[in-house]
Amino acid sequence: MIDTDFGVPSPSPLPSGAQGRFSARLQVPLLAGLLLGIGGGTLAGLYARSAEATVFLMRWVVKPVEQAFMLAMFLLIVPLLVSALVSGVVRLRTMAGTRRLLLSILVHMFAASLAAALIGLAMANLFRPGDVVPAEIGQQLLSVSPPAVSGTWLDAAFSYTQAQRWVVLVILGSGLAGLVLTFLRSGQSGRALARSERVYAAAMRMLERIARLTPLVVACFMFDLTLVFGWHLLLYLSAYVAVVVAALLLQVGLTFFAVVWMRGGLLPLAFLRGVQEPAVIAFCTSSSNATLPSALRAAEQDLALPAREARLVMSVGTIANQGGTAIYTAVTVLFIAQFFGMDLSLAEQGLVLGVATLAGMGTIGVPAGSLPTVAGVLALTGLPAGGIGLVVGVDRLLDMFRTMVNVVGDIAIAIAVAREPQASNRSLEERG
Repeated sequence: MIDTDFGVPSPSPLPSGAQGRFSARLQVPLLAGLLLGIGGGTLAGLYARSAEATVFLMRWVVKPVEQAFMLAMFLLIVPLLVSALVSGVVRLRTMAGTRRLLLSILVHMFAASLAAALIGLAMANLFRPGDVVPAEIGQQLLSVSPPAVSGTWLDAAFSYTQAQRWVVLVILGSGLAGLVLTFLRSGQSGRALARSERVYAAAMRMLERIARLTPLVVACFMFDLTLVFGWHLLLYLSAYVAVVVAALLLQVGLTFFAVVWMRGGLLPLAFLRGVQEPAVIAFCTSSSNATLPSALRAAEQDLALPAREARLVMSVGTIANQGGTAIYTAVTVLFIAQFFGMDLSLAEQGLVLGVATLAGMGTIGVPAGSLPTVAGVLALTGLPAGGIGLVVGVDRLLDMFRTMVNVVGDIAIAIAVAREPQASNRSLEERG
């Protein structure tokens, strides 16, 4: 299919039977890696936590594999974001089209973030997880600090904070470049678009090669989590963890299923099949940014979404669609307030709702990126800042769940936005 404005081949869905074939081949290895990592980490934590073999394995195998994968994903983000945003914006052809699409994206993301914050507040008020933690246990939890991670040979090569700054700059710069190209003549825009498509295709081919190692990466991440994580904390914080996870699942089951079904015309089961690979990667890495390459591939290949809308939505979603963060912020603040016996007034909960909604529209897409937001809300509502120590021990586990929800939400909104023009065109044809 040829783009008539630019004379450049337009992305087209994969042939029937080819969509999702690569992802399907990874299903069993991904599950095997997940179970192997959990089982191995649990056994090592119970019987060989301090053994030299365990320390050696963590320092020279597990941690390097984790960091190498994260580094590779972040390196792929630059060519993918630049090419996806430039080609996506250029293919809009007109400023009017750009405004409509961007407005639709922001409206969907704001609505999803608001729904997430409301779900979080409702669940925390309904089940009151902070009331079930005994005071003496709470004091122990307040003294917990994040587990120290020993340095590895890749530490100097990779920093989440520095990578996040570059991702934001790349998104802004690429979007601006795409807008500038819409003012150029069609021939010049077409050449820029063709180059962007070639870069995008090359990055996706590289991603497919890296994806073959994903089961090993998943095993390493889960081994690390189950070895370092203090499972006894789940007994003390089981109510809090259950409320957060239940709220996150409600966000998927209520908000996102409604979005893909009512706005995108896609059945929830088909949606779940299409997002399974990026969801697993998001769960294991706890980073929306690192999951972006896999999410882009799932959107365009497994779900056959148009490249123009899908690339723009998925790129913007890395920094502007964090519904899991909104839920986590709302539940955590109310949990801390309930623990200290400082129930928030309706006005104060309104403040939490507003901040949580805004946090869902722009939070650092890296592990533990939500903790600064929670600390800020604690200060605004007059709650003890040290209360964050209650949850820091289980933050990594909940970070995995909320990152998975964030990525699934990006794809859900991409489906809704990408299929809106199709629905509008069909409606106009019927009226005509």
